[in-house]
Amino acid sequence: MTEPLQTGMTIPVFPLPTTVFYPGTPLPLHIFEPRYREMTADALEGKRQIGMVLLKPDYEEEYFNKPQIYSVGCVGSIEQEIKHPDGKYNFTLVGLRRFRIISEKEGKAYRQAEIELLEEKNEQKIIEDQPNECREKLIANFREFISLIPEGKSQKKEPDWNLGTKLSEFVDRFAYQLDLSLDQKQKFLEEQDVLKRAEFLHSSLKMKIDLVHLSKKRSTHDPRWN
Repeated sequence: MTEPLQTGMTIPVFPLPTTVFYPGTPLPLHIFEPRYREMTADALEGKRQIGMVLLKPDYEEEYFNKPQIYSVGCVGSIEQEIKHPDGKYNFTLVGLRRFRIISEKEGKAYRQAEIELLEEKNEQKIIEDQPNECREKLIANFREFISLIPEGKSQKKEPDWNLGTKLSEFVDRFAYQLDLSLDQKQKFLEEQDVLKRAEFLHSSLKMKIDLVHLSKKRSTHDPRWN
């Protein structure tokens, strides 16, 4: 059973170069490096919690030491773990809370950090049959965007909009389904204000919509696009 999270606790930290993790979302992981096998074994024997953080650019030369990482990440709980005969693991990490690293701790082959849990600002409840302005605006933007996608494309599928009973849950799970750059994902993760996160997603969708319209306009009027 997952133990309650609290500020000041120490957790294992798993840095990856292309993964930004959000609360309420699943992250399938395959663990093969010896230090991260040790991390997984320790987590399974302990609190079953691992903090995911993004490696900063130019991490390659220091990958096997301690390359620079972003200080804000997301801690998740291990579910559906499988240990293979060769010592490797497969499991799904389910996001719990945003955190900021206070300090790193020594003593293990893998990285550990004392963390501060980040509180949500401007949280809102989502109540069934009661419209929520932010939620409805994002759904409308998404529907406008996928209406511009050609038939037969996988991106055209509309998701199940039952994404949680809080606005923070909705926007985080909504962001999980969008094609954002790593930089955009990290900025979204670091934003504690739920309304600002919603506005960030709204702006991203509007930009995608404008780019589709611009592309169609150019292909119609400029022979070089034909």
